[in-house]
Amino acid sequence: MDIDDYYIFPTPDPRYNNFYNKNNFESDLLWRLFRQAVKNDPEIDSDDFEKALRIDGVGVARLTQTLFLINSEYFLTVDETTFHLSEALGLPTWPKIQKEIEDGGYEKYQSLLEEIKEVFPECQPYEINLFLWMQRDGRIKVSNNFFHISTNAYNDGKDYWDSSENKNLNFKENNYVYTGGDFPDLIKPAPGDVILVRRGMKKGKAKGKAIGVVYQNEYADKGGWEEESIIHVLWINKSEHPLSHNTEQYAFRKLDPSRHDTYLAFEETRGYKPSFDLIKKLTGHSIKNSSELNQEIQQPGSDTMKYSYPLNQILYGPPGTGKTWNTINYAMAIIEDKPLEELEREDRKGVKERFDELKGDGQIAMVTFHQNFTYEDFIEGIRPALLDGDEDESEKIRYERHKGIFREIAERANENRTQSEQTGDESWNMDDLLQAFADSIGTRLNLGEEINLFPPGGKSGATVGKINWSRDREFKSVQLGGSIQDQRLTAKIIKRDYEAFYRGEIKSAKDIKPTYESKMSHHGNAMYYFPLFKMIKKFHDGHEWQAKEQAAVKKQNYVLIIDEINRGNIAKIFSELITLVELSKRLGQDDETTVTLPYSKEKFGVPDNLYIIGTMNTADRSIAQLDTALRRRFEFIEMMPDSKYISDNIDGVDCQKLLDAMNKRIRFLLSREHQIGHTYLMDIKNMDQLVKKFQNSVIPLLQEYFYDNWEKIYLVLNGKERGFIEKIEVPEGLRESLVYDNREAYELLPFYRKEWKDPESYQAIYREDGQGEKGETEQDS
Repeated sequence: MDIDDYYIFPTPDPRYNNFYNKNNFESDLLWRLFRQAVKNDPEIDSDDFEKALRIDGVGVARLTQTLFLINSEYFLTVDETTFHLSEALGLPTWPKIQKEIEDGGYEKYQSLLEEIKEVFPECQPYEINLFLWMQRDGRIKVSNNFFHISTNAYNDGKDYWDSSENKNLNFKENNYVYTGGDFPDLIKPAPGDVILVRRGMKKGKAKGKAIGVVYQNEYADKGGWEEESIIHVLWINKSEHPLSHNTEQYAFRKLDPSRHDTYLAFEETRGYKPSFDLIKKLTGHSIKNSSELNQEIQQPGSDTMKYSYPLNQILYGPPGTGKTWNTINYAMAIIEDKPLEELEREDRKGVKERFDELKGDGQIAMVTFHQNFTYEDFIEGIRPALLDGDEDESEKIRYERHKGIFREIAERANENRTQSEQTGDESWNMDDLLQAFADSIGTRLNLGEEINLFPPGGKSGATVGKINWSRDREFKSVQLGGSIQDQRLTAKIIKRDYEAFYRGEIKSAKDIKPTYESKMSHHGNAMYYFPLFKMIKKFHDGHEWQAKEQAAVKKQNYVLIIDEINRGNIAKIFSELITLVELSKRLGQDDETTVTLPYSKEKFGVPDNLYIIGTMNTADRSIAQLDTALRRRFEFIEMMPDSKYISDNIDGVDCQKLLDAMNKRIRFLLSREHQIGHTYLMDIKNMDQLVKKFQNSVIPLLQEYFYDNWEKIYLVLNGKERGFIEKIEVPEGLRESLVYDNREAYELLPFYRKEWKDPESYQAIYREDGQGEKGETEQDS
C-alpha cells in the first residue's frame, strides 16, 4: 500500500502474470487495447475486448487487472478478491459475474462498473479497489460507530473539503480529515468506524460532503490532539447533498444514531442511502430508520415535536358545535406540544390565559373572513397614511405599504425558524455586527485614515466622513464625506436590507428600496448604501470580528386562526399564495417556494413552523362547494353536535334527548350539515334559561334553516298539538288561493304563553309516541 494512501496494486499470481501464448498471441491487439484504455475518456472496442478475453490463459480477472493498472480512474479489477463482498454490493457471486462478463463482453463489464459506482457515489475505482481489498485483507471492518466533522476545520469560515488554496489541506484529495482544536472524542475513532463530513448546520444551507471509513487515527496513536495529526479515511461516498435536518455545531463528536440530528440528517438524505445500505449489510446490523430511532412523530413544523398536527386544518360542522371554542385548545396543543386530550382536561381559564398571552406576544393571531375581506387585508396592500404635525403639508396625502395579518405572523415565524437554525459559526446578531463595524470605522478615522466608498478611479469621491452615535452610544448612521457632504446612511436602512444583501438577494443598488412606497423605484442613496454593504460584509467575513456566543434559539410553532374561513373569497384573499401553504412548499422543506409580492416586490414564503387553523360553518356552505384549491391543501376535522356536554335534567327536561330528537328530524328534512350544535343548550341551569335559549336562539335558527317554513319547523318539534307552534284555521276565502288545497297554516306561539315554561312542551319533542319520532325511527332503521 503506497502512493498517497489511496492506491493498491492488484496482485495476480505472478506465475501467470502475462498475456503470452504462442498459438494466439496478438501484439497489435494488446497495443490497441492499451491506447484505448489509457485515454482520459477510454473508448474500448468491444471486439478487441472479446478477442483479448479469448487469449488462452487471460480471462476476466487478468484482463481487468491490466486495464486497472493502465487507467485506475476508470477501470476496476474484477476478481475474487475484489468481489468477495458481492452480496453486500448487491451483485451476483464472483463465479457468476465472471461468467456474465465472458458471455456479455465489454458491455456487461461497463454495466457492472456502473452498478458498483452507484454503491460508492463519486468515488474513483482506485478508492473502491482499496476499500474492498482492505475489507478482504481484514485491515478494517466497518462498524456501527459514527462520528461527524465539519470541513470548517479551523473555525475560520473556510471550507477544507476541496481546498484550492493549499493541496496539503484538502479532505477530498488527501483522503483524511482533521480539526484545528482538541475534542474529547478525537482519539476514539478506530479502524472501521464511520465519519460523516458536512459543512454548515442550518437546514437549507447545511450540506453533506462525504462519508468515509477510518483506517488510521493519528490522534489516537499520539494520545491526543496535535495540530499536524490527521485521521486517514477510505471514502465510500463523495457526493454533496443538502441535508434533510439541522446538524449540531460541534466540530467532532461521536454520534448516537438513535437521537443525533446530524446522523438523522445524513441517514434521511437520499444521496447517502447507498452508503447506509452498504454499512448495514457489512455490519450485519439493521440500522433503523429515523422515525423508528426517534420514537417520536416528526412534523415539518418542528424538528422535536412529539405530537403530530396538520400544518393546515379546518374544523367544520354545524353552528354551535364549539369550532371557534376548540381552536384555542388546538392552538395551545400545537405550541406547547401536548396531546389535545391533555388540554381538554385542563382548567379552561388557565388555558385561555396562556392563549391570550401568546396572542399578545404575536405567536398566535386570529382573523375572521367575510365577504369584503381582501388580499390587501390578508397579505399586503397600500393604504393612505395620516400626516403627522412635522410632515410636509404640501404633500396632501401619503400612501404606505401595509402588511396584512398573514404576512406579519409568517415573517415572525420565519424569523424564529431562521434564528433557531443559526448556530455556531453561522450565528450572528445584526446589532452586534453593526456596533463592532462602526467602532472599527471610528478607530480608523481617528487614526487619520481616509476610507473611500468606491475603489480608486471610481465615478465618485465619496468617503466615510464620520460615525454618528446616539446618547447611549448606539450606532445611528454613517455620514458621508469627500465630494458628498451631509448625506447620512442610516442604521434603519442598513438593518432593513443588509441581511438580504448578505444572502445574495440584493444584487445591485437598484434592489435597495426607498423608505416610502410613493418615492422612487429605488432609494435615493442606494448607490452609496450598496458599497457600504460590501464594506460591512468584508468586515463580517473577516477575522477582525467574531460573533458573540449566541444563546440557542428554540424553534417555536406559530398559529394563525381563520374563523369562518369559508365566508371569504379564497381565490381573492390568498391569490397566488395558496400554493405556499402546501407542506412541501413551506420554507424549510426540500421543495421550499417563494413568490415576489406585487406591492413591496419582496420575496415571501410560508415557513414550516406556521400552522393554520380554520373554522367552517357547514350551514353556510358545504365542503363540496368549498374552493377546491383550499380543499386540496387542508385537512378537515368534523365537529358534530354531541349531547353529552349538556344537562339531562332541567326541571324534568332531558336536554340531551331534546337535542338528539330535533337533530334526527333536521337530518331527514334538510341535511346533517344543518343540525343544531350542543353549545345552544350548554350552561343552562333552570327553566327560565331554557325558555330564553329556545325563544332567542333555537327557533330563530330553525327559521333560518327552513326559510320560515313553519310546517317543517312544526315537524322538527315533533308535530305535537301541545308545543310552541300551532295550526291555525285558514279562512275559506283564502283557502282557494293556496297552491295546495290540503296545505296547513302554522304560527309561533306568543312568548307570553304558558306553554314556553311547561316542561311537557319540551318533553313532547323527544317523546317516542309522536308520529314524527316514529317516522324518524323507521328512517334510521
